[in-house]
Amino acid sequence: MTVHRYFSPLLRSVIAGMVMMTAVAAWAHEGHEHVAEPSGLAGIIDPSLLGFSGLHELANVHPAFVHFPLALFPSALLLYGLGMLCKRSSWIVAGRACLYLAAAGTAVTILTGWQAQETFPHNARIHHMMMTHLRLGLMVGVCAAILTWWSFVHDGQRPKGAYGFLLLLAAATYLVLQNGDLGSRMVYVEGAAVQPAMPAMNEEE
Repeated sequence: MTVHRYFSPLLRSVIAGMVMMTAVAAWAHEGHEHVAEPSGLAGIIDPSLLGFSGLHELANVHPAFVHFPLALFPSALLLYGLGMLCKRSSWIVAGRACLYLAAAGTAVTILTGWQAQETFPHNARIHHMMMTHLRLGLMVGVCAAILTWWSFVHDGQRPKGAYGFLLLLAAATYLVLQNGDLGSRMVYVEGAAVQPAMPAMNEEE
């Protein structure tokens, strides 16, 4: 009876999510009649574009990992903050899980970012931005390590020195969001690691 009680809402949520995804896909097509679109499934999702080919075509795999800390640090901050405010230990536990995943994602992101800096030509401005980007990433890594250790020092799931913990988590969240903004400017404004821009970067470098 208990299993059925939780399974039914879950099933309804999954069905509702699938319907919403289909509706969003159909809505996204509206207003973009650049060329004649194929009919059927290919008109919604083109299977020829699937398969993670971007991992082979990109200059490096760093962009595949950067979104994990960007999503997980704010999630950890939100869950820890609400858990402490509302005195819900289960929310704090969920925040801790997000924190551990954020720390792991940060480690992989730093490693791939370190390797990425030598994989594409870049000019002096991008190099300057890239060094700041790297140092901010290392600062996030230090914060993640401290927060992970601190999360084990708790009393009834609540970290000891809770407000200091939240302050450091908020600082880490700010740093990772700021670094995401800097990384996006490097790519979308300056053209870092963008294939059409690489020949010009080679000449400028």
